[in-house]
Amino acid sequence: MPGNMPLAPRRAGRIGWQDWARRLLLFAIFWWVLSGGDAHGWLIGAPFIVIASWLSLQLWADAQLSITGVLRFLPWFAYQSLVGAVDVAQRALRPGMPLQPGLVRHRVRLPAGLCRVSLANVISMLAGTLSADLVDDELVIHTLDTGRDMHAMVRDLEPRIAALFSLELDADGGGAGAS
Repeated sequence: MPGNMPLAPRRAGRIGWQDWARRLLLFAIFWWVLSGGDAHGWLIGAPFIVIASWLSLQLWADAQLSITGVLRFLPWFAYQSLVGAVDVAQRALRPGMPLQPGLVRHRVRLPAGLCRVSLANVISMLAGTLSADLVDDELVIHTLDTGRDMHAMVRDLEPRIAALFSLELDADGGGAGAS
C-alpha cells in the first residue's frame, strides 16, 4: 500500500477467514482487558466481539490490523494513561500546581485516513489532552500543560499507531510504507 494512500473501505473482493480470525482475536483481547478477565463478562462480550469484528471488516477491510502491534501498543497506552491520570489528579488536588492550558500544533507523519483518525482518538483518550482539530497533515492538540513536550509524545505515538496497521513510518518523517 503506498504511503500516502488512505486506508479506505474495500468494496470488492472477499474477506478471508484469516481476516475474521485476526479481528475476532483483537476484539477478544480488548474485551478481556476491559472486563478484567472476568469469565462472566464473555456472555455479554461475545456477541459484541462478533458484531465489532464484522463492522470493522465492513468499514475498514483494507486495514491490516497487527496483533503484535496491538500487544506492543497496550502497555504504552496503559502507562501513558496512568501517568496522565496522576498528573491531572495532582493538578486537581493541589490548586497551586501550574496550569498552562493551550493548543499545540503538530505536523502528522501518518498517512491520511484511519491512521490519522486513530492517532487523534488515542490522544483524546489520554488524560490532560484532547485532539481539537485534524486538517490535512496538522493535528491541533489541547493540553492542560503547554510546558509538556507534546511533540515528543506524538512522535513516540505515531510509529505505535502505524504498527497497529502493519505500517512503518519513514525515518525522514514523511509518509508511511507497508512493512
